[in-house]
Amino acid sequence: MVLAATAASALAASAASAAITPSWNNYRWARSGPLVIKLGDNVAAAWDPYLPIAASDWSAANNIDFVSVAGTSKASSCSAVYGTVQACSWNYGATGWLGLASVWLSGGYIVQATVKLNDYYYRSGRYNTAAFRQFVTCQEVGHTLGLGHINEVFTNPNVGSCMDYTNDPSGLLGSNGPLNNLHPYAGDFAALDQIYATPGGTQLSQTRPRLLAVHGYSIDGSEYDLLSVVPEPATWALLIGGFGLTGATMRRRRFAVA
Repeated sequence: MVLAATAASALAASAASAAITPSWNNYRWARSGPLVIKLGDNVAAAWDPYLPIAASDWSAANNIDFVSVAGTSKASSCSAVYGTVQACSWNYGATGWLGLASVWLSGGYIVQATVKLNDYYYRSGRYNTAAFRQFVTCQEVGHTLGLGHINEVFTNPNVGSCMDYTNDPSGLLGSNGPLNNLHPYAGDFAALDQIYATPGGTQLSQTRPRLLAVHGYSIDGSEYDLLSVVPEPATWALLIGGFGLTGATMRRRRFAVA
């Protein structure tokens, strides 16, 4: 069964208060320890400057790290890959959305997700800007962690979060105040702290960090030891058949023209 869902505005927020961002239907990844989520890059060159920034931004959250890896999906279909988030860009047509985030659930937890960036609206015109590309990329990746929208009002002042709807993500046009909505803000990380504060569910092996131990002999005669966390190799199957997945989708609607 596929469940389509969109998150409604649950509270009013301001940059001064940095109100906690609403959860998207309490969706979350299972975790028993830190999460290392592979972000598959299936985007065109025009998106290459923005996806790594979004991954780095959201990796500032406690217990969560995105690791950019080569994509393993076809951009035109952007099929989900178990245990990962696959990001794709393509001309998906006049759908009405600039970006679309989808998650698949099993046992109440996210087990795979996709981010679609619709090149149909970025080929020219008002959306073909660095600010809109960064804003939408950041928001859709945020949805894959289980975050909803702060609000869905295009014309109110920006709160400084990419989870906030706006007609001016740059904050430079004067229509939505001076703040930009290009990155997460404190309220987004506060929400993630709440969502992921308590370990829950059986963490997927694909999202577990792996310890790398190094032992050697340094030039000054002392022993050299290193213990670091690295992602596990990408050796999992595309999808486990008959797993009983439920899908949910969050879209970034086309903006209202002021």
